[in-house]
Amino acid sequence: MKAEFFKDQIKITGSGIKLLALKARLNEVINGQATSKGGAILLPSSALASVAHLLNSELEKSPMLTDKVGCFDGHKDARTLALDRIESDSNTDLPKEWLEILDPPQASAVSAMVTSSLLGLCLFDEQGSGKTVMTIAAFDILKERGDVDAMIVVCPKSMVNEWPADITKFLPEKYSVTIAEGNRHQKYQDAFSEFDVLVTNYEGVGAMIMPLLSRVKQKRVLLVVDESYYLKNENSVRSEYSGRLREGCQKCFVLCGTPAPNSAHDLINQFNLADLGYTFGGFKKSSDASDDWEKISSLVDSRGMLIRRLKEDILSHVPEKQFYVHRVALEGKQAVMYEKARHELELTLRQLDNQTFRKSLASYFQRRAALLQICSSPELLDPTITEPSIKFKTLDKLLSDLISEGRKVVLWSFYKQSLLAIESRYPQYRPVRVDGSVKASERRQAVKEFQADPTRMLFIGNPAAAGAGITLHASYDAIYYSYSNQAAHYLQSLDRIHRRGQVSDEVNYHLLVCEGTIEETEIIRLRGKEIQQHSLLGDHIKWPSGLDDALAELNS
Repeated sequence: MKAEFFKDQIKITGSGIKLLALKARLNEVINGQATSKGGAILLPSSALASVAHLLNSELEKSPMLTDKVGCFDGHKDARTLALDRIESDSNTDLPKEWLEILDPPQASAVSAMVTSSLLGLCLFDEQGSGKTVMTIAAFDILKERGDVDAMIVVCPKSMVNEWPADITKFLPEKYSVTIAEGNRHQKYQDAFSEFDVLVTNYEGVGAMIMPLLSRVKQKRVLLVVDESYYLKNENSVRSEYSGRLREGCQKCFVLCGTPAPNSAHDLINQFNLADLGYTFGGFKKSSDASDDWEKISSLVDSRGMLIRRLKEDILSHVPEKQFYVHRVALEGKQAVMYEKARHELELTLRQLDNQTFRKSLASYFQRRAALLQICSSPELLDPTITEPSIKFKTLDKLLSDLISEGRKVVLWSFYKQSLLAIESRYPQYRPVRVDGSVKASERRQAVKEFQADPTRMLFIGNPAAAGAGITLHASYDAIYYSYSNQAAHYLQSLDRIHRRGQVSDEVNYHLLVCEGTIEETEIIRLRGKEIQQHSLLGDHIKWPSGLDDALAELNS
């Protein structure tokens, strides 16, 4: 029997009886994923890590299979050593100059990251713990040692310029850094340039995939995937291109502070990128992620190369989070508009059975989102409404009270129209704004001014555009004006002020919530997502009581 290796599957051919026997043995390991077609066995490439030794003993000698078995064996041993380094707070293999920069928890993570023969790992330390500098240090050590030649960083658009800035900060003039930007042709040319580090956003990988695949054949490349929850869906276009790139890279570091914002299934593709399927090879997802929770947690614990520490575990000073829920009663046209939309949705739902409802989910979520919009920005749905949102009454006083004390404020809203309305309403606070319509260079300038200019008292942001990768710790007060169903954006935004460098003894979160509306259940749902992620990753935390008490009042 012999095997052929393709991008998505492995094809095994041979005599009938032996082939049937091998298929049965394979399916004992990979839960029935081996199928028969045209006198051959087909199994997904992702299962190779689980069945490599079985194939090696049954098939004709194949250099490719031998190499893959060797890689997985090396990774298995390296994983044990790397985890020991984390557990023992080791700084093995770190040069003096990096020991002077890194704090001890960061040093132990870097020591694990540079472990020889490691295929990759998931660095899931909580936001604000310094994952970028750890990765830069690991790359520098690996390159100096001759284990890699170059690094490709794939990150959200908002962070494309942050990586070069940090590399220059810690390694001035040491490496040539190329930022892949501009049109498709320019990015294509950037991929062919001589670089030590190439930084691109997720969409840029597709534009450069052919030259990048050519480069990773010529060089030993470390792939870094930052804010990897962007790739949690293995079937997305960006995941497909990133996966193709990963196959040719020497190592892969997957970075994220909120890797599982929705379900346990979110982790699978992120680990597949890190270790080429070693952790989840042969795992078959069920239709309901909750059914797989224990199995996924067990595989991460027994096979995954994961570094996960909370800020309180690795930072010398961690402010306490305090949550305050400000209940707002809808009034006037806004109340009428909400009740009309709520009543119409309820009538529609009462006419459906469960099967019909499942087919109508897209429509339901669209109408549910409309209810959330009415709570904060009713003019989004009815341009004839001229009276300001009822939330402004509470927001006016809250901002006045905080800023009169000399405290800068970060204000989050998920709707561009409400961001513009807030910006125009409070010119006296000299606000800066970051949303999807603001250019990258202007975003950096807005953050810089808010952090450094004592007269810039208000930062107005959309969590989708400004919720990841930036530091806003000049403030220790954040206000949430509106909400969406994107848990990842919400969780990321929480840590813009709760991070390394925050000098206040506490950080405060003010949630403006319209009482008697679905905003109440929305913040409870977002809270549940946060708790679920901590549980899945084995975090041991002491929850602040302020939010729990406030949420309990919402249902009283």
